[in-house]
Amino acid sequence: MRIGIIGAGHAGVEAARVASEKGASVVVFSGEQVLPYYRPRLVALAFGQVDFSAIQIKPLSWYEQAKIELRLNTPVLAIDPLKKQVSTASGTEPFDGLIMASGGVPVMPDFSRDGGEFVMPLWNITHALEIRKRIRKGSRLVIVGGGILGIEAALHAIEAGMEVCIIELMNRLMPIQFGSRASCALLRRLEEKGIRVLLGSGISGAIRKADKVTLELANGESCDAELCLVSIGARPDKALAASAKLPCERGMIVDEFLKTPVPGCYAAGDVIQFEGITRCSMKESTAQGKLAALNLISSIEGTTGQRYVPETIPLSFRSKDFEIYSIGETASPGVEEHLLDGSTETLIRALVIKEGVPVGVQMVGTREGFDSYAAEVKKARKN
Repeated sequence: MRIGIIGAGHAGVEAARVASEKGASVVVFSGEQVLPYYRPRLVALAFGQVDFSAIQIKPLSWYEQAKIELRLNTPVLAIDPLKKQVSTASGTEPFDGLIMASGGVPVMPDFSRDGGEFVMPLWNITHALEIRKRIRKGSRLVIVGGGILGIEAALHAIEAGMEVCIIELMNRLMPIQFGSRASCALLRRLEEKGIRVLLGSGISGAIRKADKVTLELANGESCDAELCLVSIGARPDKALAASAKLPCERGMIVDEFLKTPVPGCYAAGDVIQFEGITRCSMKESTAQGKLAALNLISSIEGTTGQRYVPETIPLSFRSKDFEIYSIGETASPGVEEHLLDGSTETLIRALVIKEGVPVGVQMVGTREGFDSYAAEVKKARKN
């Protein structure tokens, strides 16, 4: 049994592990030149806090011992899901089954083209190493996007001695994860770190200069920076799937078994659209990779597979003395937010209640009681 896996992120590596343990001959195709790595740890690499060895998913010896053929620097040019064929610059080869785990690509706004080399995402190892070369104490960094990646990058940049400004289009930080009071506490904690935050600010353009970029804000103001990081989200990398005529909307469409409409072709991770939802966490991608491999092998062997049941994954982030946690809903009509004991302007413990049942938890500056409340939220969602 020979299985081809397109993509070497969290989903692809886990799929390879499971397939190999089940006795399959596994080939993993990666367009990158380095060993697979934990994408969330790229921020620490970019700002000089860790080296690459600290973010590898597995060492090279692991792939060799598992008899997984890892083909680095080998982008897949095309796939034929009906014939189970994969085409690269080296030629076309057949497999008994395919797993698409091509991940996602960062969303880049129009102004990034005008900003040239001063404007980039932090999405892969190439970006991280390029950013690392540009770190200078006192240099100005603008981060476009106040989500968790943007906030983490800001914290690492401050630690590296840079001047940092976050520009966020929304009127408060992380409104999907936090209510207004928790967002305010989050803002105060960032400002206490020396991070400037501009809320409700869009960027209308960028002017590239000799040694910096000037970002033009929609309100008429401007902001100079030696480096601008864009962190406004990602979208599924569905190009291969679409060219192979596999059904795609926002992402590759899969069923509850993570199967595409073509027998013997499964998908997992950021590339998929499951129950209308795209984009998943590292933990979800890993779980999907495992299940996609198990179900592909089951289909080849003629046995019944397992259904994928999404798990409610909390936001959990801590960097030294900065920590934020969230799960479930935020305040909305019919949903109330209750502050718990110990809450202050910069420390929030909040429970979100709907019809007397906890449906969300938000904490800024502490984790006290979060796990027990989160368990209640998960239980309520299942009932």
